[in-house]
Amino acid sequence: MALFSQSLERNKDLFYDAEEIWDLLSYRGFSDEEIDGAISHIQRTSLQIPGPYWSDSTPVYRIYSHEENNRLSKSARGYLWKLKMRGIIDHSIEDEIIQKAMNLEAPAGLREIKTVAALTVFGYEHKIHKGLSSVSAVGETRLN
Repeated sequence: MALFSQSLERNKDLFYDAEEIWDLLSYRGFSDEEIDGAISHIQRTSLQIPGPYWSDSTPVYRIYSHEENNRLSKSARGYLWKLKMRGIIDHSIEDEIIQKAMNLEAPAGLREIKTVAALTVFGYEHKIHKGLSSVSAVGETRLN
């Protein structure tokens, strides 16, 4: 997990730079099973409910383009809807996940969309946490 975080600190994207990150982890001695396990852990912990975007208000429903309907399975689209309804993602994160899924070589099924979503949400959480740490450090400096 620490290497994933270090990659994010170097402005790496867990989705677009996945091959480079995977190679680094392999080079450092992690097996494919261990790397898969870390990704599974990210999926379990990053996609818990309710998320920061949960609201009682009526949500906006996304209308998928013809191409998106062809490249994202019904179960993948349903999974994204569940994440949005639980407040785990908002509309902009959903758009980013869909864009990344559209860039995959093959159409995205449930497994692929879960991986893309987990890595995207994990990346956002890391950026938010890093931003809060910076704000805290600035606040502490001003207080001293």
